[in-house]
Amino acid sequence: MPVDTLHINGDATQGENIADLGGLLLGLDAFKKTTAYTSGKMINGQTPLQRYFLGYAYSWLYQARKERLANQVKTDVHSPSKERINGPVVNLQEFYDAFGIKKGDKMFRDENLRVNIW
Repeated sequence: MPVDTLHINGDATQGENIADLGGLLLGLDAFKKTTAYTSGKMINGQTPLQRYFLGYAYSWLYQARKERLANQVKTDVHSPSKERINGPVVNLQEFYDAFGIKKGDKMFRDENLRVNIW
């Protein structure tokens, strides 16, 4: 995510990026054991998986000033919120299934490029 001429330092954020992916996976595993998931109930036109991923995204949602983002990119081991949302989800097949994402869509990542640690 560029902020003027600044870019996220992947070496600095790698550990927290992995932690974000791990948390998303653990949360998804736990969610799949709930009746909210197993019932398959649609709520407001959304499937359980769609609600899970939207909830994850909303948990990181905030508006930051350019100066705040620039400071974060320079000093923080955490990626900015947009990348904390989009970075992990594109590695999970459930995300593609939930939203019908296919090759050519903006959020699509080839399977051979998806991070699979565990």
